[in-house]
Amino acid sequence: MDFLSDEEMDLELPTTTDITRGLFGDQVDKLHGEAKENEKGFNVDEFLMQNNFHYLPLDSLIRDLSNLSIEIVQALLGQVTDNYDNYLAFFSTYSKDENETLLELQKTRAELNSFMTHLGQLTKDDLSNTRETIEDSVEYLKNLDCISEQLNDHKRLADEISLSKKLSNTLHKMCAMEDIQEQLCGELIKKLFQIINSCRGLLTSLESLNSPFIHHIRNEYQGLVQEFQVSLKILTDLCLEDTKRYKYLNNVLISLLAKDI
Repeated sequence: MDFLSDEEMDLELPTTTDITRGLFGDQVDKLHGEAKENEKGFNVDEFLMQNNFHYLPLDSLIRDLSNLSIEIVQALLGQVTDNYDNYLAFFSTYSKDENETLLELQKTRAELNSFMTHLGQLTKDDLSNTRETIEDSVEYLKNLDCISEQLNDHKRLADEISLSKKLSNTLHKMCAMEDIQEQLCGELIKKLFQIINSCRGLLTSLESLNSPFIHHIRNEYQGLVQEFQVSLKILTDLCLEDTKRYKYLNNVLISLLAKDI
């Protein structure tokens, strides 16, 4: 597998735009300026991508938007409350039919209401749907990791069964020799016992699977254990005939008595 070099890993991380009133003020001005040429209105996806908000955690983005929404509402209420008398005095000098400023403010208010509606949809619906999509994607990746681990266990199990069969066959042949190589035979028993235990652990971890491959490997494992037990029986009888001659081998066999094969 090829890994990235240090230079390739030195990438500039994307930065997100600060969520402020100025950001959305610029967005309103942009929508107002493009109103005559483009009737599509506010594009949520484009807004998120342009400001790199798709890199933020969903909880953090929702919290910041909610706090900004509360701040804007409170600011608007404060401005209206503080300047209400001035507004009445100003507009009292004009008739409603001739007051272009009032009409412009009404238009701006309608645009602001539309923007707030889209913003509410973003925080409640679109981000919720995005959260569900991300959760589904994470769960899918977890399942892929699980499948990858199981495939690796399959390969390891097949390799260990193959090696164990070779070692068991060698041990069985050594049992038929008149002059047994005690040291080599003892080391072979310990190694074979270790690998068989490893195979048993892998089979246990895959016992929920019911594939033909697992059935085949389990049958080979049972045959391997039986052959190993036969070899141990032959060597045990040999050691019992002459305990002084095969001291090392005798100790190895005794160490296996407390362990399951």
